[in-house]
Amino acid sequence: MSDPADTSFTVDAVWNGHRFLGPTTFYSDGELLHPIDGPPPATGHSGRAGHSGGAHHRIGGTLFPRLTDHHTHLGLTDQHALFTGGITHAIDLGWVPAVAAGWLADERTRPSVAIAGSLITCRGGYPVAAGWGPPGSSAEVGGEREARLAVRENIMLGASRIKVTLNTEAGETVDDRVLHSIVSESHARGVPVTVHVQGDGQTARAVRAGADQLAHAPFTERLDDDLIAESVRRGMSWVSTLDIHGWGAPTEQHRIASGNLGRFARAGGRVLYGTDLGNGPLPVGVNARELRGMLDAGIHPDAVLRSIAGLRRADDEHAPTVGPRLAWVSAPPPAGPDAIPDWLATARGLTVRQLTALADGDGDAADNDDGADARDRSPHPDPDPDPDPGPSPDPDPGTTPHPPTRLSPSEDTA
Repeated sequence: MSDPADTSFTVDAVWNGHRFLGPTTFYSDGELLHPIDGPPPATGHSGRAGHSGGAHHRIGGTLFPRLTDHHTHLGLTDQHALFTGGITHAIDLGWVPAVAAGWLADERTRPSVAIAGSLITCRGGYPVAAGWGPPGSSAEVGGEREARLAVRENIMLGASRIKVTLNTEAGETVDDRVLHSIVSESHARGVPVTVHVQGDGQTARAVRAGADQLAHAPFTERLDDDLIAESVRRGMSWVSTLDIHGWGAPTEQHRIASGNLGRFARAGGRVLYGTDLGNGPLPVGVNARELRGMLDAGIHPDAVLRSIAGLRRADDEHAPTVGPRLAWVSAPPPAGPDAIPDWLATARGLTVRQLTALADGDGDAADNDDGADARDRSPHPDPDPDPDPGPSPDPDPGTTPHPPTRLSPSEDTA
């Protein structure tokens, strides 16, 4: 295999977080890809001068610095298959905190992970009796003091957002006083709050409590325009999760969620791609049905791409530095938006070293991580392991390998 630290690659296109740039050449330092003639890397040596003229590969296709699923339950899926299927970054929105904390290790055979820890609910509230989460995956709180303690405990174990459930269709929920205490405690510690809303009036409660994100496009009621406008005004993000409503055979809840999501986006709201992976027979990797559902909801194709591949960087003419994880599609971007879902679903998650092996024609090496050093100890950790926790609280193919253990989406959509 070529030395990854003395190799360059040319691709047909690269996504800069906002749009596609044309043919671009990168040189590798072994862990990261730096654009030639781009801004100088942090090491100080500049673009073209930084490449010593080793092996060059024109691999074509399209390079993405990241593809993120903003709603997963990683304890219910194969994380390695998820990475192979193109998802480089995953947000786990509810599991046993001590178990989920182990996923924060920078193991390059799986996505970079951010976690919420346990789902905060009232005593006996959703999803305690739903059956899909093991003991400890929910934090049952009886009042404000317990709620604040649950927030602190999750954060101490590595949570970078807090998840609370408001599901009146499954029973009782925390009251508004407790909900506000969860939000205020989280925000005081610089951590955003994501809310599962299900049942009449629950979206309004989440919005007015100051939550930062909805874990799903609301699917049990049509929201009025004023509430959507307030959600946008407060800077909330919504995670899409359309495909759980029928898994390719859209239900009435899919129709409701799609309508709400499209209106939110058209009002200026920020939509994030997310699948609720682990909830039934969803593709493990980039989900074409989810992307197509977003387009069908009327979301602009550029916004759909940003929802899964957005970056915290300016939209300029420079290609971004990429790695150590990346997603690569073997074909250039399609000419029309209708082709985007199926095209992007062919994405493959790779490390820079795997990309070198792939370019060398060493498929076996490309299908394995970096040998015995899969748990990376390099000086190049993921530069942004937590891609989109939501706005700052102060002025940020396959199918699931486990048999579906959850109920219908209407009853059990965490």
